[in-house]
Amino acid sequence: MLAQNTNHSRFSLCDRGFAGRAPNTALAHRRSPWQKPRRAGDAPRSPSRRGFTLVEMLVVIVIIAILVALILPAIFGAKVKANEARVRTEIASLDAAVTAFKARFGIEPPSRFVIYFGQTAVQNQTAWINDPAMKALVTRMWPQFDFSMPAGSYPSWWTGTQMNMNSGECLLFFLGGVVADGVDVTKGLPYLPLSPPIGFSKNPAQPFSPSGTNREGPFLELAFSRIKDSDGNSVFEYFDSLQGQASPYLYFSSYEGRGYRPGELPMNSTNSAFLYLHDVYRVSNSAGSLVPPLNPVANPAGTSQALPAQKPQTFQIISPGYDGNYGQGGVFNTELPNAGLYDRGDYDNITNFHSGRLNPQ
Repeated sequence: MLAQNTNHSRFSLCDRGFAGRAPNTALAHRRSPWQKPRRAGDAPRSPSRRGFTLVEMLVVIVIIAILVALILPAIFGAKVKANEARVRTEIASLDAAVTAFKARFGIEPPSRFVIYFGQTAVQNQTAWINDPAMKALVTRMWPQFDFSMPAGSYPSWWTGTQMNMNSGECLLFFLGGVVADGVDVTKGLPYLPLSPPIGFSKNPAQPFSPSGTNREGPFLELAFSRIKDSDGNSVFEYFDSLQGQASPYLYFSSYEGRGYRPGELPMNSTNSAFLYLHDVYRVSNSAGSLVPPLNPVANPAGTSQALPAQKPQTFQIISPGYDGNYGQGGVFNTELPNAGLYDRGDYDNITNFHSGRLNPQ
């Protein structure tokens, strides 16, 4: 009984000392003389939060600016490489289309071409006879060609008595075929076609006729928005996919290994607006040496044009790259400083004989 009372007494003391003790009302209601009295219904106060200082905000802004400065060049560089990769892929498609044309017609497209038309039958035939090299070229592709060129054997919008095509124009004409509906000149140069190329007629005597659905070509899928006439001669060229490109692809034939023809270069073309490229690209015979780059302009017979050509048995296709400038051509050798190139305009050119820019610097 004594033990029981002791335990009960201990419990009572604990209960009175802690759980049962009344709160100290004097301490509970004590507040600072500056503290605003709380009213019934006021929400309990949360601890105040300190905002960012101006210095902290400036530090954050500087860090973000540094990160952007580091990331943007990488993003831009990746975009440039992706765009150039698309051009290289398209050049491979153009290369394959030239091969397909050759499989059908027996020869690769020429890089200079003239069509005589628009006169009487006798006059048209005489004009072809007076250009035996061009007549022989046409005969190889279309042995039954009608050189009298009667009305209806060519698009009605062709004007004049002959159509001269330079290297870039030949690429589009032979791979795409004739444009049936003419040129839109309302917006100024570059002129745009009113319809896409429709290939060539299978009529062996009149392949340039726009009539009929029995046709050959185009030999690749062409982006209609990139078909333009940049020099106003009513013959179209094909432009690469780089944004704002102002200069078309160029194409040069080696004429089955007989050699590239200097007279077909833009510098020597009478109807070209791109008077800069002085030579096709050549293979240097000075691999690894530190010789100065050969000037393709000064005395070309004794400099770059005396060297073997890149793609000596087939053809060269050239995009001017982002700067729209072809440069001057001539030596290209990756073992030489600046790849042996004479002009900086050549550096970003993209071609069918190298996997990237001619000079990536």
